Amino acid sequence: MSWLGRLFNPAAPPSPPAHAVVIPEDIVGQLNGGAAPLQVTVEEALRSLIEIRRRAAEHDAEGLPFWLRREAGQKGEIDESLRDRVTQRRATESES
Repeated sequence: MSWLGRLFNPAAPPSPPAHAVVIPEDIVGQLNGGAAPLQVTVEEALRSLIEIRRRAAEHDAEGLPFWLRREAGQKGEIDESLRDRVTQRRATESES
């Protein structure tokens, strides 16, 4: 190719390999805070994200929103506390 062809039709930059990822500079600055190399830090962050998603999927297996699951898990405790209150109130009423 002539120098005029190179001047007016510059070649596109080479594409990164299939598993390469371009990370924005602001994120790189936040990830480089530690002493570990960037590759190790990114790998740890991705593994942590995968683990968080796996745990969320396990808890979401019931198909209920988190606020209903929490209440359903505490239902027995609430029933017992209400039963205790009613018993105490009846005991105080009968003493009076």
